[in-house]
Parts: sequence; C-alpha cells; structure tokens
Amino acid sequence: MSIFPKKNPLIKLRSGKSIGYKIYGNKSNFPIFYFHGWPGSRFELENIPLNKKNCFLIALERPGYGISDPISKFEILDWPKIVLEVANKLKIKKFSIIGVSGGAPFALSCAYLINDDKLKSVAIICGLGPHNVNGMSKGRVGLLLYYGKKPILSWFLLNFIRARLLKNNLENNFLRWKKKIPLPKSDLKLFTINRGIKLIKNFKEALRYSTTGVHRDAQLYAKDWGFNIKNIKKKNIYLAWSF
Repeated sequence: MSIFPKKNPLIKLRSGKSIGYKIYGNKSNFPIFYFHGWPGSRFELENIPLNKKNCFLIALERPGYGISDPISKFEILDWPKIVLEVANKLKIKKFSIIGVSGGAPFALSCAYLINDDKLKSVAIICGLGPHNVNGMSKGRVGLLLYYGKKPILSWFLLNFIRARLLKNNLENNFLRWKKKIPLPKSDLKLFTINRGIKLIKNFKEALRYSTTGVHRDAQLYAKDWGFNIKNIKKKNIYLAWSF
C-alpha cells in the first residue's frame, strides 16, 4: 500500500489520533510541510498558483481542524512531536516548513525543538507574532487575541459563524464576506468568484465537524507559547510579509 493514500489521507499517530493532510506537487522534489493559517485546512493551498512540477508540499491539518482528530490539552509545543511522527510515517528523513499567518507559531515551535539533521529551514509568511509584541493588539489580529482571552464568548461567536457558514452555499458566503470586509482595490481584483469559493471552502473545511481547533488556537495565540522566539538557534529562518 502507498504511504500516501489518495482517499481520506490520514496519518494515524501512536496515540490513536489521526492527522489529515493533502499533497501538492511532485513527490520527487524536496518535501516541505505547510502549516495553514487561522482558520484553515489542508485545502488552503488550492488558492495558490503553485508550480506543481517543482514543489512537494504536504499540507497538515492541526488537531481539531478538517479531518484531523481533536487532541485534548494540545499546546503549541506538542506540534513538533506530531510533525516528526508524521514525517517518520511518510518515510521523510529531512524536510522544510512553511508557516502562514496563524501557522507561524507552530512553525517557530518546530524551529525551536527540531534538530537541524531533520529540519532544513523554516519560512514564515505574514506570521502571527507573540501576543505581547508591540502592535499585536491592533486591528483584526488584536480582535483575534481579544476573543482568545474570552473563551466562552469566542466559543459562542465561532459556533454562530460556523452555523452560518455551513448553512449557505459557497458563492453566497463569499459575496457576503467580500462586502463586509474593506479591501484595497488591488485586492478586490484578485478576489474573483473562483478564488473566493476556494477560500470559503477552506474556511468551511476548517470547521467541518466542530470549532474545536479554531477555538483552541485562538486561546493559544493569546497566551505565552511555551518558548521564547529569541531562544531559537536555527539560522535558516526566512520571513516574508506583504506590502
């Protein structure tokens, strides 16, 4: 049997829990694990124009997202252990990591804990920073951190959003969302109905069975991550931000 099953791609961990993933690109290339944003799922990369001949990306879903099982008392520093176990199951000896937006804390935890003989490099794209960094209390990120500190309020809000999202069709969800969020004209041009449907599909998949993962991550972002990013010794960390 192939170590990369095409249907219901799940990796079963020693704990009995399963992690969902999706492969993008050509398996003959160097493997890169992709950590989705908040909310997000293994479908997030469907909206990116990848050169599939020249990449091999494995999009992992964190516990409680999409088809990944929830894991009780999950912390950011638990993620590197799961990544290593997944890599071992897929017979991947060395890899790199990309963490986008809300996936950044989890990518940095891997940079903190995983040795260089396994982890070649880490790329952070539009990454979420620690809650106590200057500027993190402003804008939509500040709102996310605020709700992360209010678990009961955020639970009700996220479940309300989930019910609305799952009830309506993808096109209507996108058009309503596009009207409510102010975007620059350049971004509006990029948000075609085709891309919008893929974006909403990604959000829906994140909340497919529950709000467990999304709700938990909001709380994790709003508190200490369990490590100081200043103590990360890995040299091959790359930061990218949109301007």
